[in-house]
Amino acid sequence: MTGSGNSPASSADRSGAPKERNWAGNHEYHGTIERPATIDEAIAIVRSSGSVRAVGSRHSFTDMADADVIVDTSRIERPDVFDADARTVTIAGAATYADVARVLRPNGAALRNLASLPHLSVAGAVATGTHGSGTSLGNLATSVAGFEVVSAAGEVLTFDRRTPDFDGMVVSMGGLGLVTAVSLDVDFDYEVAQHVYGDVSLDLVADQLGLVLGAAYSVSIFTTFAGDLDGQVAHIWLKRRTDGSDRSMAPGPTFLDAPAATMQHHPLPGLDGAGCTRQLGVPGLWCDRLPHFRMGHTSSVGKEIQSEFFVAAADGPAALDALRRVSGDFVDQLLVGEIRAVAADELWMSPAYRRDSVTFHFTWRAGGDGDDNAAVSGAIRTVEAALGPFTPRPHWGKVFHSDDFSPAAAYEMYDDFIDLVARLDPHGVFRNPWWHRVLDH
Repeated sequence: MTGSGNSPASSADRSGAPKERNWAGNHEYHGTIERPATIDEAIAIVRSSGSVRAVGSRHSFTDMADADVIVDTSRIERPDVFDADARTVTIAGAATYADVARVLRPNGAALRNLASLPHLSVAGAVATGTHGSGTSLGNLATSVAGFEVVSAAGEVLTFDRRTPDFDGMVVSMGGLGLVTAVSLDVDFDYEVAQHVYGDVSLDLVADQLGLVLGAAYSVSIFTTFAGDLDGQVAHIWLKRRTDGSDRSMAPGPTFLDAPAATMQHHPLPGLDGAGCTRQLGVPGLWCDRLPHFRMGHTSSVGKEIQSEFFVAAADGPAALDALRRVSGDFVDQLLVGEIRAVAADELWMSPAYRRDSVTFHFTWRAGGDGDDNAAVSGAIRTVEAALGPFTPRPHWGKVFHSDDFSPAAAYEMYDDFIDLVARLDPHGVFRNPWWHRVLDH
């Protein structure tokens, strides 16, 4: 991807072992991947390396996690700690959200929000400002009560909400160290019922975007942007809490004049919905409904590339109209788009920092090995140009053109964040080519 950070890589390391790739298969890691079994081993790796990054579920679509030495902490065993009094759960940094759910279920506890994929690693999702959907729900990083890292000096450090500048530490893009434990806020468990409504006019969605995104606890709007403007349609996924605490609209046989689905749907048109969480209004626990895909099911249609951009909620309708006007220039590269809402937060480098946001997510068709995906790169530039008047903030772990994005202009706490990282990692041990290209310009 031109300007996106995907770097060329050989097919084997110095030992002749095959190189490893990210989840989507569009990036090959150039560094050596180490898998320490203990914290002490992780400390030794950091102390002996000049260029280190952590890797989790590998759901970044660029070289964000690449370095000379890449550390996978999944072999480090540590007990999960559920603290009913503090209303927190502490899990290993490499744990996934499915792992967290397995700890919380027998304790009658829950997280307030989840991403669409339960197999994401907690530390990676938090560090990139990853999110679910909901006008009253912050991104996943807002539930972080504390965390532990192996620092650039090879020390084990712990931070929590009493730590000065904690709001600047949570969404860190991996710049503070190897995250070895995370503590998350928990709530009492709850059930969610999920309804899907198909072939809703995208004209009507654009006109009523605030109403649609606020219609349930969690809402996703899927569209391929296919067809003439008058014929573009969307599928709307409404996830309602059954206890009524979210003040969702009562489910009905239609929504915006579109009928409720009578069979399981997949986000991508034409694909089997069997791997998706149960729909059709059947209630289920939060962890079995808030993600789009079931625990234990890894969603993929093969190679793909993802992009996502956050705009202020007030600009959402105009931004959607702008995308629709240029959709003919990117639709051939698009598998599906998704529109969601994220509540504002105080985390310095969160894409939803101090503004309620609407996000526009794009799942692109990826080319094969040796293909530089020039067509997708052009499609992303088209999207970025259309959203440009609305000061979009890109998702840190997905593909965007860094030459068209100024983090200093987009984030008022940018200078403070850079200073914070420099204090904790003065020699740049955890700053890699992606960091220098995206954040140091």
